[in-house]
Amino acid sequence: MDSFAGDILRPLSDSEVDQLLDLYKAKFGVRNFHYLLMYNQRKWDRQLDEAQIPRSDPAYISLRKQFFTHRSGDFRKWGTYVSLHRDIVQSVSFFSWQPDGAAEMWQCLEQTKRIEWTQGALLTNVDLGFCERIKELAGQRGVTEMQPRQCYGMVLPHQAALDAEVPELLSEFDIRRLTDEDAAMVHATWPNKGEGSLAYLRALIRFNRTMGICRSDTGELIAWIFQNDFSGLGMLQVLPKAERRGLGRLLAAAMTRRIARGEPDLTLTAWIVATNWRSEALLQRIGYQKELVNEWIKLL
Repeated sequence: MDSFAGDILRPLSDSEVDQLLDLYKAKFGVRNFHYLLMYNQRKWDRQLDEAQIPRSDPAYISLRKQFFTHRSGDFRKWGTYVSLHRDIVQSVSFFSWQPDGAAEMWQCLEQTKRIEWTQGALLTNVDLGFCERIKELAGQRGVTEMQPRQCYGMVLPHQAALDAEVPELLSEFDIRRLTDEDAAMVHATWPNKGEGSLAYLRALIRFNRTMGICRSDTGELIAWIFQNDFSGLGMLQVLPKAERRGLGRLLAAAMTRRIARGEPDLTLTAWIVATNWRSEALLQRIGYQKELVNEWIKLL
C-alpha cells in the first residue's frame, strides 16, 4: 500500500516532466539551473531505459530524481515543482514563479510527508528569496541544526565551451575515462562519502561523462572529474601529491569541451562554494562567469 496516498505532492509523469522542462526553457532559457536539473534527469531516464534498468533497481536509485507538483494545482501555470531523490541522503529541490510569495509551492513543502526533514536531507539550489522561510520550516519540522552554504552557479555558453582551450598534457601523464575499477579508489578519498555513495559513484561512472589522469609509468590514478546532476562539471579532485601541476584546470577545460561536443546547445555550468576562491579562479580562466548565488542547506 502506498504510504503517501493522498499526499499533497502528486508525481509527474515523464511526459509532464517534459512539459515542465519546456516551460522552464521558454520562461528562463537554457542557462537556468532548474531547467538544467530537469534536462539532465530526462537524459538519465533515457539512458537507463535503453539499458533496460528498472526504475526500482536500488543500484541506480541515485540517478532517479522524481518530480512532483501540487495535487490540486496545474504546474503549467507557475512551474511549481518539488524534486526528490536519494544518493547519499535525500536531496530536495523546489521552485515556483507564482507571484506574491509562491503560495502553492509553500503549501507543498509545508504539508507533504515525503520530505525527510530530520534524516539529514540536503536542500539544493535554494533561491535566496526562499532561504529564510525554508529554514524556519525545517526548524518547525524538528531540525535542530543546519549547515547552509552560499554557492555560486558558474556558467559558460555552449559556443565558448566548444572553443575552450585545453592545456597540453605533460608526457608523464595519460588521460582516460574512469572505469568501474576506479570507483573504490575515488570513493576512498571522497569527503562526501556515506551509505550508498559507492553505488552512486559507480552509476555515475557508467552513465555520465568522466575523465581521469594517470601516471604514464604506473597507471596510478591521481586526478579526476565527473559530469554532475546539472550536466556540468562536478567532483573535480587532484590528489595532494599531484597538485600544482595544472591538472585541475586541464581536466575542467577538457571536460567542458567534451560535454559541449556531446550535447548540442547545452550551457556548461559548475557549482562552487562562495568562499572557494581557488576553484572560482580556475573556472574563470576557462571562461566561466558567475551567474547566480543560491544556498545549499544541509539539515543535520
